[in-house]
Order: sequence, then structure tokens, then C-alpha cells
Amino acid sequence: MAAPALLALALGTLAVMAAPPEGPHLSLSPPEPKPRQPFNVTCSFGVAVPAANVTVTANDDARPVTLSQDGHRATATVTVATEGSVRLGCTVLAGSRELRASATAQAYHVPVPLLDVADAAVAGTALRGSCSLPAGAVRDIRVRVLAAGRGVLRDSEQPPVTFELRAREEDAEPGLEVTCVAKMDPYNSRSKSQRIRVLVKPRLDPERCPPQQNWTEGQEGILHCSAGGAPAPQVSCSKDGNSLAPGAARPAARAHAGTYLCQATNELGTAERNVTVRVHYEDSFPLLPVLLGVLLPAAALLGLAALLVLRHRARIGEYRLWKRQPPQDARPLRAPGSSAAAAPNGSAAP
Repeated sequence: MAAPALLALALGTLAVMAAPPEGPHLSLSPPEPKPRQPFNVTCSFGVAVPAANVTVTANDDARPVTLSQDGHRATATVTVATEGSVRLGCTVLAGSRELRASATAQAYHVPVPLLDVADAAVAGTALRGSCSLPAGAVRDIRVRVLAAGRGVLRDSEQPPVTFELRAREEDAEPGLEVTCVAKMDPYNSRSKSQRIRVLVKPRLDPERCPPQQNWTEGQEGILHCSAGGAPAPQVSCSKDGNSLAPGAARPAARAHAGTYLCQATNELGTAERNVTVRVHYEDSFPLLPVLLGVLLPAAALLGLAALLVLRHRARIGEYRLWKRQPPQDARPLRAPGSSAAAAPNGSAAP
């Protein structure tokens, strides 16, 4: 596909040799024709004349013309073979009068520049590229290199030029756009742009992936863990071989408690973080075990106390019976709580 071009037409003062409004007027079609491609030069005049009376020239060479049906316009096809100035002229013979118009056109080819830069860069690394022009371009053309959000990198320099800038994380969305502009004053400029993908390694920040998370049994539980990076990383979390999808709601259960290994992965690598999930729960009050645990020991103590009391009373009754009717060969009994019981005859027991 041929490179776009601009034919700048600088019309000078028309040298009209007859009184207006009969004087000729020159125009081009298309208004910005391409060099080395045919375009039309039309000469318009206010009187009707035959085609033989109209001459259209380019660089003093007469070109065949086609006359309109009303005889007021003559059109010639012209091709600019080389870049530079083109002299255009129109002569009209109207009876005894000769009407003339002339103009100078400047034909220059300002091509679309060539932008050579990678289509992707990793954030934090240097991005290098160059801006040049196709072979055969006019040496007076200068180029400028711009980056969106960065301003001008190289300005009004003769191509080819090289440039360098550092890719940043904030360039990841929507991408880093670099533009090369070719221009030659006072003519229109041509440009070439390219949007560069900025890649960012995965990152699991505490804000996006809290290391401690609390759930309540029976209520909705969501494992919150998302990652930064470009392209957007895929995040997965697992514990003891069981996966738990981040961001998905589920009824919280005690089995969900534990420490999960969360991983964020994209084409630049993997980032990891441990996330501990605590599940809070409330048990119903264990009435029967409590009652059994309290009443059984109490009952045992009461039974032991009653047994001791009964035994003590039995010993007291035995002692009193012995005092009323002591046996013939009985030895004195020691009363409970006394150091020594008195003998029947009033002497100390042996």
C-alpha cells in the first residue's frame, strides 16, 4: 500500500490579463493528491469557449484538456513525477482577448514514519525503540517521539532516532502508547502510534489477601484473596490438598479452619501467601455431664460421711453397753476421745 502523501498547493496572485469576473481560476482535485499519482487541474472561466481555445500547462508543458458541456471549465490530468515545485498555468482565448492565470504548487511526500518498538515490556525494565522514515524520504523532514503521560521523548530531530523509557506499573492499564510524528513545516504531519502492553509480576498484598480471616460457623464464609499484576493473575488456595476458591461464598464449617497456601500466577511467575482461617462456634450447654460431674462426687462424699457417722455411733453404743454390764474377764475399754479409760476398781488400766 502506497504511503499517504501531501501535495501542498500554494496559490500565488493570479495574473489575470482580462477584467474579472471573466478571469480563469485554477483548482486541484483531490485537494491533497499524492506525488507520482495522477490528479486533475481544472481551469474555470466566466465565458464559454471551445476546447481549442484553452491551454493548461504544468511546468510549461501543455496537457490535453476536456471541456465541460457549458464551455466554462477545462480539466487536464497532471502527474507530479518528482518532489518539489510545480508551475501551473491556464490560458483562455476569448475572442480578441487572452485570459491567463498561474499558480505554483509545492509537492512534497511526507510519509508515515516507521516505529520500531516491542509490543510488550515488563514493569520496571527499560523500553527501547526507534523512529525512522522510509527510503527516499525528503531529508528536511524531522521526527518527534512522544509517550502518553510522559510527554516528548525526542523532538524535531533528523531520523532515524532512538529512544528509551522505563515501563511502570501504572502503565499497565490501559497500556503505554508511543507515537512517532514526521513533519515538515508548513505542511501537514504524518504519525504512527503503537500501544505497548506493560506486564506486572503477581503480587499478594495484605490489603487484598489478609493473612488472618475470621468466620462464624453456619454463617456465610468467603475467603478474601485477590492479587495485583498484569495480566490479571489466577488465584488459588488449598489446605492439605483440599482447594478453597477465593471469593466464593459457602456455609462456614469447623472443617474450614486452618492455614491455606494461596498462590497468584500469571505469565511472569507466581506469588505465595499463607492465610489462616479461624471458625468461631458456640456449643449448647452440656447439662447432663455437668450434673453427673457435680452430683456424683457430692453423693459419694455424703455416703462416706454417713458411714463414718454410723460407725462412730456403733462404737459409742458398744461402749455404753459394756459399762452397764461388763464381762467377768473384760479389760477396761478406752472411751472414744479419752487418753486412758479408768479400771473398774478405780485404778489405771495397765
